[in-house]
Amino acid sequence: MDWLTHFFHEFVHLFFMVLPYFILGITAGAIIESKTNIDVIYSWLGKGRLSIVLGSLLGAILPGCACATMPMAEGLIRKGATLSTTCAFIMTSPLLAPQTIILTYALLGPQFTIGRVLFSLVGGIGFGLIIHALESKNRLQFSTATSSKQCCNATQSPAFFSSMISIGKKLGGYFIIGLAIASALSATIPTDLIPKTIGDHPLLSYGIATIIGIPIYICEGEEIPITYSLLSLGLAAGPSFTFLLGAVGTCIPTLLFAQKILGKKPMVIYALYWLIFAPISGLIFSKLFH
Repeated sequence: MDWLTHFFHEFVHLFFMVLPYFILGITAGAIIESKTNIDVIYSWLGKGRLSIVLGSLLGAILPGCACATMPMAEGLIRKGATLSTTCAFIMTSPLLAPQTIILTYALLGPQFTIGRVLFSLVGGIGFGLIIHALESKNRLQFSTATSSKQCCNATQSPAFFSSMISIGKKLGGYFIIGLAIASALSATIPTDLIPKTIGDHPLLSYGIATIIGIPIYICEGEEIPITYSLLSLGLAAGPSFTFLLGAVGTCIPTLLFAQKILGKKPMVIYALYWLIFAPISGLIFSKLFH
């Protein structure tokens, strides 16, 4: 009974604290999605390093978890985007969207929000440049088995209200799950457990934070309340930031999507890049902001 009471109070507290930002976030996402002409944006993407930057920025402004990112990435491919531009888009898109930026600010504050935007863009562009270097030496290319199927139409911009309802349905369920997981962690784990177990081994916590998200699919926004709970339980800001980034980029479903769109070799590079990028980002974040 004590556990249920703790869980319920924590869940209600988080829910009403974040609800206004949740509504604001899905509204911002719906405005961008419904008012953006994807075909026009696709036409801006050419070749070379500038297209990598534009691909990463495009991934940042369009709402999308892996399920929405990959069909949009295939739309990029069909419009002639290079492998490096597509990789930059796929890297950045799960990490950044208007609603996730707003929700990150609501629960984690300005430092985590600035860090998320900064490291996501730098990481996406950096990954694109690595692929560009390999691509220019003919060491990488698109898989010939790239599927032509799409789970949604990447070139249509839905009406505002239908877009808002769609984003709300997609984001709302997973966000409630995230709140429930965060509340359960708070009710179950003693507040001194994490500091006592890994407090003397801070570097170990970065590895744990990187690996823990691989087996599960943490959808857009779900990682934010879980990160909030980890911070509340005593996990340091750096490893928590590592989890925030890594949980949405290295999960098995996302890697499977990446293999289907990009091919096996680019997917392996993508996974290795993430396993290095997430802990290094957390380490740098801890030095810059804490």
